[in-house]
Amino acid sequence: MVDTSGRAAPASLPRAAWLLLTGLLAAPQAALAQGTGLGSGAGAAPGDAITLPTLSIEGRPAETARGPVQGYVAQRSATGTKTDTPLIETPQSISVVTSDQIEALNIGSINEALRYSPGAFVSGTDYRGEYFTVRGFPADVYLDGMRVPAPVTAQSFRIEPWGMERIELLRGTSSALYGQANLGGIVNAVSKTPYLGQINQAALQGGSFGRIQGMWDVGGRLGSGDGLLWRMVGLVRSAGTEFDATRDDRIYVAPSLRWQPSKDTSLVLQASYLHDDNGVTGQWLPPQGTALYNPNGTIPRGRITGEPGWDTYRKTQLGLGYQLEHRLTEAVTLRQNLRYTYVDLDYKSIYASGLSPANQWRTVSRVASYQVPISQSLTLDNQAEARFGTGPLQHTALLGLDYRWQRVANRTWAAAATRLDVYAPVYGYIPALPLGSTSTTLNNQVQNQLGLYLQDQIRWDNWILTLTGRQDWASVDTQNKLSQASSTQNDSAFTGRVALLYASPIGVSPYVSYATSFLPTLGTMAPQRGGGTFKPTTGDQIEVGVKYQPPGTESLFTAALFELTQQNVTTTDLLFPQYSIQTGEARSRGLELEARVALTDGLSVIGAFTAQDTEVTKSTTNNLGRRLATVPNHMASLWGDYSYKVTDELTLGFGAGLRYVGNIMANNAPTATSPIFHAPSYTLFDAMLRADYRQWRLTVTGTNLGDENYFAACYATSCSYGVGRAVYATLAYRW
Repeated sequence: MVDTSGRAAPASLPRAAWLLLTGLLAAPQAALAQGTGLGSGAGAAPGDAITLPTLSIEGRPAETARGPVQGYVAQRSATGTKTDTPLIETPQSISVVTSDQIEALNIGSINEALRYSPGAFVSGTDYRGEYFTVRGFPADVYLDGMRVPAPVTAQSFRIEPWGMERIELLRGTSSALYGQANLGGIVNAVSKTPYLGQINQAALQGGSFGRIQGMWDVGGRLGSGDGLLWRMVGLVRSAGTEFDATRDDRIYVAPSLRWQPSKDTSLVLQASYLHDDNGVTGQWLPPQGTALYNPNGTIPRGRITGEPGWDTYRKTQLGLGYQLEHRLTEAVTLRQNLRYTYVDLDYKSIYASGLSPANQWRTVSRVASYQVPISQSLTLDNQAEARFGTGPLQHTALLGLDYRWQRVANRTWAAAATRLDVYAPVYGYIPALPLGSTSTTLNNQVQNQLGLYLQDQIRWDNWILTLTGRQDWASVDTQNKLSQASSTQNDSAFTGRVALLYASPIGVSPYVSYATSFLPTLGTMAPQRGGGTFKPTTGDQIEVGVKYQPPGTESLFTAALFELTQQNVTTTDLLFPQYSIQTGEARSRGLELEARVALTDGLSVIGAFTAQDTEVTKSTTNNLGRRLATVPNHMASLWGDYSYKVTDELTLGFGAGLRYVGNIMANNAPTATSPIFHAPSYTLFDAMLRADYRQWRLTVTGTNLGDENYFAACYATSCSYGVGRAVYATLAYRW
């Protein structure tokens, strides 16, 4: 049903979904009433005391896969297995960005969190969503092990790093545990939740582009006992950006409550609210004048092609959910995670669609777009974990049933706008609403996914065999509100993983793994070919690697060789060019190296290197045999952080890093008006200064200190500059 504004009213879940959810909710809720054992992630008793500079605190709990980490080097993760597993025994490449690293590097987005991790390429400076690839392919974003909605990137549910305990990058396919997924991997953010011994803090930040930002992270006991804990994380920001008329304003609040009625049961209630107000969100500058020659010279770095008086980007998102865990016996643990999300977007944009040689390569054509989508999602993941032995074999078995529902009301209008001289822009064009549309999308789309998965981590002596299998059923129902036509697409797929790892006593763990993936592909073939729906895009991955953790240290070194192949890629139907067929294939193979080293109590180093070779191996167009577009062949990074205790009350710290990104092929399928071209490689330098005095901490961070002109993204018809030099100072008080 559509209201007078043309926006769809929120819909209820389908009746079948409610019946399913009711049944799934019943078992763990019954378990909650029993309560007898300690589950991982519960508000457990604190571990050994730790010492912050001049501030002694009852330390954080012993590290778990879903909890806080002290320093830069994590030891455990659940992203690769959905069980609490040491990274040294996980047969897949995983990088963990800890909250200490988030604060030290002043990380403000998922994109920024990936800067010092191998395999990930951040392809854009954009304030609407996360734009990155992993191992040459797109990847997905998860929060607390559950996928966040992203109908398109510009409409995605955003993650605020200040509210995260850790951000983990799993490289390569994840379908065997998570269902339909992009081949590149997943980024899983783990929320801050209450724990005993929590460090409270409040901070104020200011710096480049007029930024003023306040942050807080506070919590503690409710009542006299340890059974009820609370936490409130928040952030308020008013800021400009490198680019003209572009804002980066945000309000973020995330309360949580942990109830532990017994040592066996833990329930964490979570909520989050985020509101972004960004105005103009991107550049979309033409290649001629940025990456390519233009007789008029280079287009300035801060130039925009939108309209400051009209462009609007206001996003409001809400998340509600819980994490429930109950140890049924010494061997069996039950978990249930649930989250509901709601995203409301008001998005007006004018963007460039091509530079005209007829106007001396000065003016761009523009398009005006108006989007007011509403998206809702519900994700539920039920798990039963059992740890037991059969003769010489030790098992960690996991049985899971998850369900994901998503409804998107797409409301988009687009029309031609006035041209703009990008060398001498004159702004002031204000389109009238409703737009005189050349393109209108009014539809409601509902997606459902039900998955049943089983995994067994089998240990014999130092050998660990991981077997994972999953069956998925997915459907997409689309109702066109203009034509009143409806369509349904149903897909099912079985995906799996088999991996073998040897955990040697000297800390060396070589492994080999093979895994498959699937992702439903929407659309139909030409009527002349029967007009049938597309098969899912599939993929497979072979990975051979080795991990090394010197005994008695926290350091971790990893190396991995990989080959990913994606099949059933849509490509142009040469007989009926307005349609596509699924004959495409792409491949990526390469090497990744990562080192996370805690050399002393005061010195930490992070290093990463990526070399990858990508290729379009099957295609009906002229990109056959060429590199994948917008993917570098080489990347490298290095960051070091050193702290020195001057007195008992004063500690000084210094950090420095560099990031190198090789050239990318911006367009691998040339046309008469868009040639093959490359965006050049670049190297950026970052630094950090820190002073801790008693309970105060002053941190100054700088990125791209050389003020390098580089392109964060280049596509066939547009390029965007990366952010120039930016410096921020943060004053924090901890207690």
